[in-house]
Amino acid sequence: MCGIAGYARATIDAKPIEAADILRRMTAALTHRGPDASGYHDSERVKLGHRRLSIIDLSGGAQPMHDDGRGLHVVYNGEIYNYLELNVELAGKGFAARTRSDTETILLAYAAWGEACVEKFNGMFAFAIHDEKQNRIFCARDRMGKKPFYYVHDGGFFAFASEPKALLQHPAVRREMDPEAAARYLLHEFVPAPYAIYRGMRKLPGGHRLRFDLGGGSLATERWWDHDFAAAEKDTATEAEWIERIRGGLQAAVERRLIADVPLGVFLSGGIDSSAVTAAMVAKQGRGKVKTFAIGFSDPRFDETAYAKRLAETLGTEHYEERLDPKASLDILPTVAAFLDEPFADPSILPTYLLSRFTRRHVTVALGGDGGDELFAGYDTFRALPHLRFYNAAVPGFVDRGVVRPLAGCLPASTGNFSFDFVVQRFLRGAKRPESERLWRWLGAFVPEEIGGLLTGDALKTVALEKLFDETSELHARVARFDPATRDGYVYAKTYLGEGVLTKVDRATMACSLEARSPLLDRDFVALADAMPARYKVRGGKLKYLFKKALRGLVPDDILARPKKGFGIPVAGWFRGGLREALLDTLHEKRLREDGFFRPEAVKRLVDEHVTGRRNHRKPLWTLFMFERWRAHWLKPAKAPSGEVPLVVEAREEPAPPAQKV
Repeated sequence: MCGIAGYARATIDAKPIEAADILRRMTAALTHRGPDASGYHDSERVKLGHRRLSIIDLSGGAQPMHDDGRGLHVVYNGEIYNYLELNVELAGKGFAARTRSDTETILLAYAAWGEACVEKFNGMFAFAIHDEKQNRIFCARDRMGKKPFYYVHDGGFFAFASEPKALLQHPAVRREMDPEAAARYLLHEFVPAPYAIYRGMRKLPGGHRLRFDLGGGSLATERWWDHDFAAAEKDTATEAEWIERIRGGLQAAVERRLIADVPLGVFLSGGIDSSAVTAAMVAKQGRGKVKTFAIGFSDPRFDETAYAKRLAETLGTEHYEERLDPKASLDILPTVAAFLDEPFADPSILPTYLLSRFTRRHVTVALGGDGGDELFAGYDTFRALPHLRFYNAAVPGFVDRGVVRPLAGCLPASTGNFSFDFVVQRFLRGAKRPESERLWRWLGAFVPEEIGGLLTGDALKTVALEKLFDETSELHARVARFDPATRDGYVYAKTYLGEGVLTKVDRATMACSLEARSPLLDRDFVALADAMPARYKVRGGKLKYLFKKALRGLVPDDILARPKKGFGIPVAGWFRGGLREALLDTLHEKRLREDGFFRPEAVKRLVDEHVTGRRNHRKPLWTLFMFERWRAHWLKPAKAPSGEVPLVVEAREEPAPPAQKV
């Protein structure tokens, strides 16, 4: 796993290309992604940089990698799990590999198949190829968006990097906030592709590729892959046949991800997906040969370590645990704010970072269970769909507005995980709304009408509130002919999974120089899930219906039967306890007034209602809290009000206590 960066100026651009010391500053900002080595490609119009975390072919595989005879140069971040098979195919076409590195496979595949090479790769990747003969730079990102790719294009100037912090080292990149991206962050709790939080910067979406013309300076992007659900409509396979397909596909996907020249482990939450991955890993490597890692919470309502420990004992893994409490959260917040160069409001970034930090002390690669809920319908929102259809049909609008919603607002506020008041109020946010908006009205921190009341008058002039659902509406339109579970699963995969979960895992693990691998997002396993009819995913209110049946005998029944808990943390209670002062300092009225983006009185109302226990505003408050932490660290240091603790703290890694082996 690595960090990549580079920039170029087309012939049409009259400005000379910046000196190579800029490139070194950019790659230095990515040292955490690749602490083992660095390398550079320096030509008249193109500069490419690389930071390496050595996983495969430790003695070879240095980057940038060059094919001078063909005029090709590549920097690449990721893993191509089928590279050995591809090398055999390429050798048959006259493109013989000389190293054991999958980086060379990318170069040879591009030489053999051109831009269609990406369709051959099974893995996670983001790369840039300087093609001297075609006089262009070709870039691509993997299907699901596991590896990040940010870029800037301005006339004849083009720059790219794995993370914004590297692009910000280039003098042509502005350190200014994009208000449209910020508004979408408030809706989604992350900045969705193709937006990036900095003005003029963009993300290349998952499954997309990019070309930059080094002659005329033009840039074009296009989607090269998408989910295909057509096979599910015609499928006639029995449950028994599907169970065999799932078991075989899972085992193959896990085995592909065991290729490495460094130690491996697995993140074990105690949930179904991570348990499935762990079971498959043990089946391949044997009892006593797999290390598992779990994170717990001092609040038992959020703690899952008992399930993780139970599975570890059943499968015979070498198991390690750590715990997170409000003090530990506050201690690591400066570090998290430092590596999150875009605002990100999933609070599970904290335990994910802590989990990654102590896992890295034992292994260099960790497998995880990300993707199972999106592929096989594991979220409670899938169970809510028939209830929503009934509610929308049976409850008149005037009853919804005049009776149900006022009563729901009177429910006592709870700080529990998915408490009754939280579930009811979330459900109503999506009721009586267009289906293309519903999912993110359920999931998001704010909806457009709330954002309108949150932003100042000046900020509202820079944001088109009526267009905030445009991207999700477009996604919904692509799958409009399929069943509701398929439609929601697709939107989940393209938004919450691709830009939320995978961003969280990438940033948290890479901050610790740990590579994360996601077997359930294997190319072939995703295609298998897409081909499964919806009736096998949700049946009679049972989520992941057939996926769970396929795991019987591999995973204990009590784990398969337990309700989904999620990787949540007790933010609501912490904001009334250990994180209360940090919340008040971060969202202080004076600071907000000076920044001029949020209306201080609107934020103060949310804070007051929450800390007094009248309402549970954990999602909107955490979203604002993390936004202001990001703004203070990455835009400009905010002057703390008199007598308060300064918001920005120098991020430095403190010695961590050893993980507890259990």
